[in-house]
Amino acid sequence: MDFEIPVTQEEYEKAGSKFISGVGGAKKGDVFYRNIETGTLDWETPGSSMKLPTTIIDGNDKGHEEKISFGVKADSIWKAKDIYKAITSKDMPINAKSKRPYIPDKALDGKKAVGMWQMVENKTESAATMPIYPKLVSILAVGFKADAGVGI
Repeated sequence: MDFEIPVTQEEYEKAGSKFISGVGGAKKGDVFYRNIETGTLDWETPGSSMKLPTTIIDGNDKGHEEKISFGVKADSIWKAKDIYKAITSKDMPINAKSKRPYIPDKALDGKKAVGMWQMVENKTESAATMPIYPKLVSILAVGFKADAGVGI
């Protein structure tokens, strides 16, 4: 008996895992690197957190899209600061009038960088079937070289 799947050919061809590949057997805390290109920065929660879409640009995961989120409050701005510097090689500019840092519109669009995924604990209902998963946790400068044995 044939088992016809209820998706179109187009849906089937576009389908892919929401996770990066090549992480089988990884343990919590293990890291993986992929070359990425950044998309258009936007608010995730206006005034509180932002999101930056990324796309893997080569290898088995080419075309895989994911986002990295970061806070913009005093206790979490460090991550935005690190990401901005990794992508642009500069510190965020400071508005002369308000004396506040800002990210110029489109400043991060289409930039090449290295994404760092880390195996993290899954704290959702699906944790029983997938106790850990790879999460995009940082963006590093182009040319970043991983430690021996861990590659891009």
